[in-house]
Amino acid sequence: MIEDIRNSKNLSVYLEQLEEVKARLSFVSAYSNEEKDRFVIESCALQIRKLIELIAFSLIAIHRIRYEDYRDKAGKDFRNDWNGRDIITNIMSLNPDMFFRAAENGFNIQDDGAKQVQLKPEKDCYTLKRLAKLHSRCGGVLHVENPWKKSSKVEQFHNELPSIIRKLSNTLQDHVILVNHWDSNESTVLLFTLGSRGQKPTYALAQAPGNFAFESA
Repeated sequence: MIEDIRNSKNLSVYLEQLEEVKARLSFVSAYSNEEKDRFVIESCALQIRKLIELIAFSLIAIHRIRYEDYRDKAGKDFRNDWNGRDIITNIMSLNPDMFFRAAENGFNIQDDGAKQVQLKPEKDCYTLKRLAKLHSRCGGVLHVENPWKKSSKVEQFHNELPSIIRKLSNTLQDHVILVNHWDSNESTVLLFTLGSRGQKPTYALAQAPGNFAFESA
């Protein structure tokens, strides 16, 4: 697991996915639809769903060998995986010691030289579980309604889109993956940033002996 998460080729794949994430996030961030045009709403839902799938593939990239083996044991070829919600669920099951969190930009340098990651409040962001739920919700918006069961899910989605987009941006602009490697008494931190317009996404990697804990724990 350590080799996968710290592998530069795997991290390059993660960054490639983030370039697409950034493009699609930029597209949905321009959402404006006073007429509540359902085609515009559905287009936005599609882009958000694809954006979440890109995050899911990013997570596969840093679990490359273990994920392939995990799916092989289930009788599946991981190269056929496509459902973002299912991939995220699989990754969380495969590596429960991985934490995906929104972070403030960069590290805070402490007096002793230690680097500290400042996490954003979860209420303003998406966790992996919430991203998986949002993926399913977008799918519901994209499906044609059963004519015998009317709903207002498309209009509700439109009303919540400003909040959804704001949380997505808040989550993905700078996010951190923290991993405890209990067997080897080590830990890894990966801090990703999308960068400003015209910049490519980048990452910083930190590794240390011992394991981390959240201050609130």
